[in-house]
Amino acid sequence: MSSTVVPLVIAFLGIVGTLASGLMTQRLAEKAKSKERDHSERQRAEERRYEATRATVTAVRACYVALYTASLDYHSELNHFWHALRAGRVTDDSRERLDDARREHRARYSEAQLRAPDDVLATVDLVHRGLNRMYGVLKRLDGGIPQHGEEEFLEVHTQIMAFWDQLSEMRRVMRRSIGVPPDGFGRV
Repeated sequence: MSSTVVPLVIAFLGIVGTLASGLMTQRLAEKAKSKERDHSERQRAEERRYEATRATVTAVRACYVALYTASLDYHSELNHFWHALRAGRVTDDSRERLDDARREHRARYSEAQLRAPDDVLATVDLVHRGLNRMYGVLKRLDGGIPQHGEEEFLEVHTQIMAFWDQLSEMRRVMRRSIGVPPDGFGRV
């Protein structure tokens, strides 16, 4: 090789090297950006899943609170109605309060059927049926249609008083469903 060709080859290799390093740098930058985009997309998807889960838990919790409150109110109105019946002081207002409590409970029960998991629904169904069974007996007694007279009248009061255990069980199952441990601390 002549002395003029060597500098040309060196210059050519320098130019090719410079161009190749620019392309390599650009390629590496694109690869890094792609990785960063993928990471960001995964992170956004994870955040969306977390927010969806959180919204679901919040909605279920609100459903449980409304159902439990409606169940307590319905139970309380059944007890008040029984006492009014016993005292012979049933009024249209007491009938209306009982029917309102029943309607509110039914509305919250219907919502729970769409939101609550099956294990919770099993307990909720027992509470719902129990409350409505007592309602039916009291309404029959109020209408003057006793099937078993005084015995049935006293039995329904015993059921009303014993029903606290079923309400407590429903509360326990609902709390467990949303991750609240028995000691009251945990995911809220």
